[in-house]
Amino acid sequence: MASTRNTRAIRALLGAAILAGSLLASPLTAGAAPHVETPSSPAPPTTSADVIAKLDDLAVSNDKLTEAFNKATADVATAQQNAEQADKAAVAARLALVRARHDLAISLAAQYKGSSFSHTAALLASNSGQNYIEKMQSLSFLSMHQQEIAGQAAQASVAAKQADATAAKLVATAIAKRASLAAQRTSLSSEIDKQKRLLASLTAAERARVLAQGTPSKPQVAAQVAQVAQLTTAPTSAVSKGAGAAVQAALSQQGKPYVWGAAGPDSYDCSGLTMWAWAHAGVSLPHQSEQQQNLGTPVDQSQLQPGDLVFFGSPAYHVGMYIGNGMMVHAPTTGDVVKVTSLSYMSDYSGARRVG
Repeated sequence: MASTRNTRAIRALLGAAILAGSLLASPLTAGAAPHVETPSSPAPPTTSADVIAKLDDLAVSNDKLTEAFNKATADVATAQQNAEQADKAAVAARLALVRARHDLAISLAAQYKGSSFSHTAALLASNSGQNYIEKMQSLSFLSMHQQEIAGQAAQASVAAKQADATAAKLVATAIAKRASLAAQRTSLSSEIDKQKRLLASLTAAERARVLAQGTPSKPQVAAQVAQVAQLTTAPTSAVSKGAGAAVQAALSQQGKPYVWGAAGPDSYDCSGLTMWAWAHAGVSLPHQSEQQQNLGTPVDQSQLQPGDLVFFGSPAYHVGMYIGNGMMVHAPTTGDVVKVTSLSYMSDYSGARRVG
């Protein structure tokens, strides 16, 4: 019963976290989520250059927090699976213990009824010394076997209880991380909204320059999209069919909004887009840029091919998909959309991986 109540509590706690992802959490103790600095509130920037610099800083902070939130979400799911498996193990162990006790009771009753319950009974029922020895050996073996079964079942029950308690702790820790990150994410979103209002106060020409930052011209993008389509479908192409499918999938999502924690089909964050696109090529990726950076084969920047994942920051907080000619398709940040930009759009390039 204790295990059942424990598991129900785990599931209730998990459900509350999922339904209230933006739930505020108190400061965490040891084992808590990595702290991501929330922007302070300095004097408002007064020039377009100040606004751009502030927006750039917030975009990086927002990316880091979003990817940490994605990891915490995955931790919650893993912890829930661990809790459920531990609960099943506890139930199985208790059933085994009940069966062992039942078997032991039946065996003892049978021995008593058959007048072979004790050493004395065995001696009286034996017609020879050899027969007595055989009966004693049988009794000894049966007793040891019964003790072994009961002992194993008891040990399994204890182990299952311990595993259940560990899983419950993991769930609580993961949910606390998620709640804490959601609270910080809310603060960041508020700061970004402030800067967007400042950006909106600029002239149309200034805003156009900001929004076009790192974005090739429409003819350049169109030419590269056409080129990569030919390259990925050519019979002798060095680019794999899987990479071609992933690139085409990612490019088909251009114009859809960036939303933190989203993985399609209507909106995406950076790792959500690459995960969704590569899934169309039959490759499963985690929804977290740092974890994606640990997969596949490292690729030198000079050897990049369409479909390669390109990363920024160390550990990576942002990921895009290379499409050739120094360009990538990615979901940039809050307020933006999935689009093609130059690889040099972001300054802290940290490597690439080929995953298919």
